[in-house]
Amino acid sequence: MITDQPVFIFERLCSIIFPEENDVGEFLLILEKDPQQEDFLQGRMLGNPYSSNEQGLGPLMRDIKNKICQDCELVALLEDDTGMELLVNKKIISLDLPVKEVYKKIWAPEHGEGEPMPIIYRMRGLLGDATEDMVNSLDTQREEDIDKEEVYKMAAVLGEGDGLKVMLQRLSSVRDLVLGKQMMTVLLKLFEFAVNVKSNRLELLKPEMDTINVMLGALNLALWAEQESGASTKGQTITEQILQIMEIILLEASHQPPEKYREFSELCCGDKDQFILLLERINSPFVRANTSVLQGLMRLIPFLAFGEEHKMEVLVNNFKPYLDFNKFDIEHSQDEMVHLDCFCVIASGIENNANGTKLKDMIFEHKIVRSAVDYILQNSPEVKTLLPTDTDMWKDFLSKPSLSYALRLLTGLASGHAPTQLIVGSECIPILHKLEQASSDKYIGTMAENLLEVLRENEQVVAKIEEFRQQTKSEKKRLAMAKRKKQLGALGMMTNEKGQVTVKSSVLKQMEDLKEETGLTCCICREGYRYQPQKVLACYTFTKRANLDDFENKPRKSVGYSTVSHFNVIHVDCHTAAVRHARGREEWESAALQNANTKCNGLLPFWGPQVQESAFATCLARHNTYLQECTGVREPSYPYNVHDLKLLIMKFANEKSFSEDSGGGGRQSNIHVMPYIMHMALYVINTTRSVAREEKNLNNFLDLPKDKWVENSFETESALYWTTMALHILPPDKWKEKRVKFLERILILAHARQVCPMGAKTLSDKKMKEFSTYRCYLIFYGIVNAVFQKVFRKITDSSDNPWSSTLADHIRNNDKQNLEAFDRVLSAYEEEMLPSESISEFFDAIELLEEVTEPEKFITDLLASLP
Repeated sequence: MITDQPVFIFERLCSIIFPEENDVGEFLLILEKDPQQEDFLQGRMLGNPYSSNEQGLGPLMRDIKNKICQDCELVALLEDDTGMELLVNKKIISLDLPVKEVYKKIWAPEHGEGEPMPIIYRMRGLLGDATEDMVNSLDTQREEDIDKEEVYKMAAVLGEGDGLKVMLQRLSSVRDLVLGKQMMTVLLKLFEFAVNVKSNRLELLKPEMDTINVMLGALNLALWAEQESGASTKGQTITEQILQIMEIILLEASHQPPEKYREFSELCCGDKDQFILLLERINSPFVRANTSVLQGLMRLIPFLAFGEEHKMEVLVNNFKPYLDFNKFDIEHSQDEMVHLDCFCVIASGIENNANGTKLKDMIFEHKIVRSAVDYILQNSPEVKTLLPTDTDMWKDFLSKPSLSYALRLLTGLASGHAPTQLIVGSECIPILHKLEQASSDKYIGTMAENLLEVLRENEQVVAKIEEFRQQTKSEKKRLAMAKRKKQLGALGMMTNEKGQVTVKSSVLKQMEDLKEETGLTCCICREGYRYQPQKVLACYTFTKRANLDDFENKPRKSVGYSTVSHFNVIHVDCHTAAVRHARGREEWESAALQNANTKCNGLLPFWGPQVQESAFATCLARHNTYLQECTGVREPSYPYNVHDLKLLIMKFANEKSFSEDSGGGGRQSNIHVMPYIMHMALYVINTTRSVAREEKNLNNFLDLPKDKWVENSFETESALYWTTMALHILPPDKWKEKRVKFLERILILAHARQVCPMGAKTLSDKKMKEFSTYRCYLIFYGIVNAVFQKVFRKITDSSDNPWSSTLADHIRNNDKQNLEAFDRVLSAYEEEMLPSESISEFFDAIELLEEVTEPEKFITDLLASLP
């Protein structure tokens, strides 16, 4: 018999592990007009301070605006949500936000919950455009910023005793959702907390726990009960909760080797009949009506099929009859659409590991990939030109119902699966390239582009994709030049052999006084420092919270931030004006339009030659505020900037994507932003007179006894940090003198992190490893070395100033030379460092062989010299 006592205990456990936020009680409000608009606004709010419980003062800020309008007889503004602004804490608050949330998240954190909240009201635009920040949303914490292990750490106690076992027993005892709904609801909530902790997930995977079978029983019960009751699709259903919990547990299990996962699956993941029953749930009206349940079920199915041949066969054979794309184009039912969509979801949800590969292999053997490829080949028009100039010929193909399913299916199956990548890459690249340029209301272009990006994982295919894209780019350029020539001819102009424009008329005389900008230019007004010498230019950046060093030997890593950029340059004033004119949009949503539709959350300023220092400093302080808002770092200082640059260089070294988070910006964009991140750090180092201190710290690092080298490799201020710091304070001659010392420390760091990734004070294994162990760290070193050789070498050092001041002045005054010099660094990285396949080749590429003549012996002796 199920009593209320266990429910009470489980509820208490939930509240202990994750206490729910208490609602804000009564608080006081002070409603005052802007003192500067005293002469323009009639009336006054006489009831200050007001209670938040008073009628008309909530729940939304709009209600407060309306009460002000009524009490002050500003009737014309009652129905106008654009005429009056409400400010709290020097921020303009959206009228759609709840008053309690504004008090809790904007006022109370800085002033405490006892203080009354002043709300300033004023007429919009009466004294010019607003300069304060606009708050449209209070959801400041993003999912990826939450350390779930830390948040739910108290749930670990459930796995230390028999807590999880008792919970599973109680869950299996629930036989119907009339009497047992309260018990199941609180148990699922507790399980949701528990599976956020890795130790609990590992405990739940033990065969004796029989977790998945118990969950499957609960899932079947929930599906049946919610279908019978006609549960609403609004809000999360019990079925969704179970599916999410099972997915997290099975995702953990799927990282096991195939043999071990097969044993786990056979013992704990239900039998063939249970699996067929789950597949048949696709036909359930409740499941079809609830999209999130259907999607969750489809994500779960691959995990339950992994490892067992007969289950995988059942899965493939269940959907195979629905994969006749040509028949689907002619005639199809709603049922066929649902099944085809489900199989696409399944394909995209297959994990890229050994277990997922086995399922993809079976799908490949059943010629499903071949069928999708043949459909595309048979139905697409002949590719006569790579340009999207023959759109009409492709309209019929673009409108075919099966095309989107074929592209989605191939994208899911090709991810991490070489055989699929090769067959699609060998036959479909020209067609997919045509499709990625197409405009369609079914998003065919985006789907084709996604498939091409997945195919780029394969080294044999990526060259072919780039070849076609380059051909298209060249052809577009040729057509643009032909059009330009025609237009110039109409104006009495022409281009000579060097590509220079010449004229045969008096137009030349009229244009003699006009000169083009040669350096950086604003993407809105197209002007730079030639015509607007005192306006601050900046570039859009995207910064996210990141560990300062993933190998830091601490249970909780030190947090900083990591910046990338598409390097779109804009005047700070032009950005402010654009945001002001797009009042309906949030600042960075508006900025993305200027930033080539790339996400951004910062504006990194450049200190131009004639820009006033006060103007630059103001923009830099504003950028630091942006960094605080998007990362949570309280005081971004120059060591954080140095770490930021270090993490950016490591992205190059590890060949990581720069556009994964922001959606735009590649290698060249991010090599161009490097000098300006350096300048931000240099400005603070020089103005705070920290050069001598950092030189001393750098020398202390280089003089560190060898018995501390390994331990230092697992600190945030390791060899990577101080090598990056050297870029800011060491002149080129000093770098050349000390660069072998930096090389030694980086090699030891690379070796230590390979041999003892969890941290150590001494090396247990001093045997030299293969080149791949040291490769990314050597590339990091090589990029720093290339900056010294290709950027700093031509900078004239002044004996009157420290090197850091000379370097800051050079970056400030030579934008064009900076970008050209860093382009040479990028070429050295792409053409010399990346292709190296041995340590000797790499040392030769970065011109180190004159100092280290025998690299392998150098590393072997270095490792042997450690205590």
